[in-house]
Amino acid sequence: MKRFRLAVLILVLLPITFSWSEEVYCRYEAAGAIHYGRVEGEIIHQLDKAPWDGGQATGHTIPVKAVRLLHPSAPQKIFGISGSYKEAWAGGKKPFNTIRWFLKPPSAAASPDDDVILPASLDELEVETELVIVIGKRIKNAGLEEAREAIFGYTVGNDIVGCVTSYHQVNGEPLDQAETLLGPGLKIGDGFAPFGPFIHRGVDWRNRERTLKVSNSAQNKELTYRHNTSNMLFPPEKIVSDLSRVCVLEPGDIILSGTTKALSARAGDTMEVAVEGLGTLINKVKAAN
Repeated sequence: MKRFRLAVLILVLLPITFSWSEEVYCRYEAAGAIHYGRVEGEIIHQLDKAPWDGGQATGHTIPVKAVRLLHPSAPQKIFGISGSYKEAWAGGKKPFNTIRWFLKPPSAAASPDDDVILPASLDELEVETELVIVIGKRIKNAGLEEAREAIFGYTVGNDIVGCVTSYHQVNGEPLDQAETLLGPGLKIGDGFAPFGPFIHRGVDWRNRERTLKVSNSAQNKELTYRHNTSNMLFPPEKIVSDLSRVCVLEPGDIILSGTTKALSARAGDTMEVAVEGLGTLINKVKAAN
């Protein structure tokens, strides 16, 4: 009995560690067909369906460089989160108990290297680098543990919103009007949620540097911002759980988990967003035709 108690005590005192076994997935176009694949090094192993649907290797392989990488899921819903970092609550403000969110249409999804076209009603965008949560199973009213199990993996995303001042200027509206409704409406533009190129499964989301860069070599312009995911106020499972208590989350849905700062981008600029260990996503801004 004493030996048993000693063994239990040793187990209690030992530090708990987590073992991460990383897998990498993508969605791609080759020879006019779209497939899901598992990535190993520079080679894609084609799957017969989405990995969250139990996709199995078909035996066909293809180099990453030989395909067009697409946004790695085809979401029915694209969520964005506001106030998810500690900096949003500086100055003694008390955080809410639950998340605050907004919704973008599926048409906001954009792939790596896709051009983001400025809507005719805008000449300036605000862009953000964000950790993206990818849902892997259908859930509703999930607790924290079920929500954690529903997270398939993580990728990189750029949450784009039209600049409110730009909208007023382009449309000849006075700038001194109080504006509370327009901001969320300017988040829904086509291609305003690029994400990818890869989904990383079995990785720790914590303590990853987020980098945002907006550049234009013709104008000698380069703006850079860096931040870390360790300052997230709500962990991913809390975000997923709260959203699932509002609506059903489906496999392939994504959640842009928030940021602390945006940079402005105009036609001709290149937007580069990265999350340490998860990849880099590059898109260019182009003027409306």
